[in-house]
Amino acid sequence: MRSPVRSIICAMAFACVGACVSDAGQHIAHNPVSLVPPYSELPPAPAGMSIEAGTKVTLDARQQEAVVAGVSKWMKTPASTRFGIMNGARNSRGTITVCGEVDGRNGNGAYVGMKPYVGVMMGTPAAPEFVVVGIAASERERAEVVSLCRESGVSASS
Repeated sequence: MRSPVRSIICAMAFACVGACVSDAGQHIAHNPVSLVPPYSELPPAPAGMSIEAGTKVTLDARQQEAVVAGVSKWMKTPASTRFGIMNGARNSRGTITVCGEVDGRNGNGAYVGMKPYVGVMMGTPAAPEFVVVGIAASERERAEVVSLCRESGVSASS
């Protein structure tokens, strides 16, 4: 079975964005991720479309703030959210994919450990908006997000 997240990243590269819903459980510090209009109304990626690797970019302060705001709104306790690495890559169409790590408190109030996330920078340079595509909870999701980030040209560290 082909992952819905893969087609989402492909759609992002083609038209922009898609959606991902994580598994539920007490080890999860975020709520299920879904897209809101206008992003939820984008068509799916064409069959067989691959992800275009971008080149590394340094996120400016506004972009970093947009990532923090975009990821935090999916967290169960946004005020306690902690961020690790945050890296981006721009493809030939100008789309910036951002990958990083986030930690937050679960429903029991305990930190769950750093989890990878992936999303796309939208909006304008003056008013960037970060659209979260997925935050991994399970090992399967972790492997998938890490693979998508690698394919998008976003390094795992630096």
